[in-house]
Amino acid sequence: MKKVAFLMALILFAILTVSAQTVGEVKIKTLGPANLSYRKSPKKVMISDFQVNYQTALNLEDSKKGGKLWRGGLKGDAKASLTLVLDGLNPDDLQKLTDQLYQDYVEDLKSKGFEIAPIEELWNNKAYDKNRESRWELVAGQGPEKGKEFGIILTRPTTQKFVVPFRTMGKDQIPLAGFADYAGNTESRVVNQKTDFIFNKVILVVNVFEDSQSEVSRTLNRHAGNARVKAETTFVISEESSIMFDMGHFVPRGGVEVTGVMERQKFDVAQTPDRDKLGTDWGVLRVWSVDHQEKSNFSIVKCDPKKYLEGAQKGLDAYLDAVVEKLADKAD
Repeated sequence: MKKVAFLMALILFAILTVSAQTVGEVKIKTLGPANLSYRKSPKKVMISDFQVNYQTALNLEDSKKGGKLWRGGLKGDAKASLTLVLDGLNPDDLQKLTDQLYQDYVEDLKSKGFEIAPIEELWNNKAYDKNRESRWELVAGQGPEKGKEFGIILTRPTTQKFVVPFRTMGKDQIPLAGFADYAGNTESRVVNQKTDFIFNKVILVVNVFEDSQSEVSRTLNRHAGNARVKAETTFVISEESSIMFDMGHFVPRGGVEVTGVMERQKFDVAQTPDRDKLGTDWGVLRVWSVDHQEKSNFSIVKCDPKKYLEGAQKGLDAYLDAVVEKLADKAD
């Protein structure tokens, strides 16, 4: 009986070990002045924005123009496209997770001796004076919303207000491409002022799909005229994430991978162009004729929502904790 119990325990341990989620190493890359320090700054943090971007879909396209072949003949256009959509998530659960992440983040800052400045101090800052009511809004999270890119669900905490730029800005509209520059320039003016707080902006990105085609493959396909797209599932806190404290930006170098969340799947769509090397002899003329070729794939990828939420919380907490630790080190 003891042997049976031991074997059962061993099997259970093996199952748990295989299915358990693990968070990869968090490597923080610091962008900003070489002598970045917060020792002379007030131990007060102004959280201007806290957003979590959850990737739930990916669209990849590749197209190659046809034309004359090098040794004679004609080649048609080729196009390949791939759309992946994640299924199984409830957007309201993502919002609850964002609210929890923000609460944990604030508590972590406070535990390191930092005070959280009221957002009204930023809203009334002179950097936002010009057309403030038509360009900015002081608003808490309104629930899941469409992100700036395809397949992204953007959330902000519903428990706290932030200073957010309008998507459109009335008569003097700023194009979508200019939002980042406009917001960044305004934030730079705040950072360069003498304030009694450390300006903070948090942007978190969780990716479940990634473009997996290598540069070698792209080059070969480009020379051959083939259209090809490749992708695979992953689960990573993207290195597009960034946490800003005044002039310092703390990003997760290489991303933070969490294993045990998504089943590994690979997707490959390739289309070769139609070629006519010989043509058709019409007496005094030789005519070449080709068709334009296109191949597409749409796939729904299932996920376990419980595993997803657990993995996202573990990975994001690890990144947030590491950055707060960096801030504390540079402030002491």
